[in-house]
Amino acid sequence: MARKELQIHCPDCGERIRIDAKTGDIIAHGKGEKPTDLVEAKRLAESRKEKRKDAFFDALKAEKGRSSELDDLFKKASEDAKDLDENKPDNPMEDQWR
Repeated sequence: MARKELQIHCPDCGERIRIDAKTGDIIAHGKGEKPTDLVEAKRLAESRKEKRKDAFFDALKAEKGRSSELDDLFKKASEDAKDLDENKPDNPMEDQWR
């Protein structure tokens, strides 16, 4: 007996979902469009390549800026630690009796 499946569009992302009609299990969740010819397939591959390249350079740019951001956070935390150290008693045991 042939396996029957339902195909619907995901309300969240709009992609095609294949569902087993008998059990209700999701078989596949993915793109419904497939390239019809080699020219379109090449265009889709190049498009995906450009998206990956853009994502890589965005991540690289964010990572380069992360170093200065971490330096600023460290400077602020060290200044806060100095302020806390100035208010502390010299002997930790003295703090118990206050």
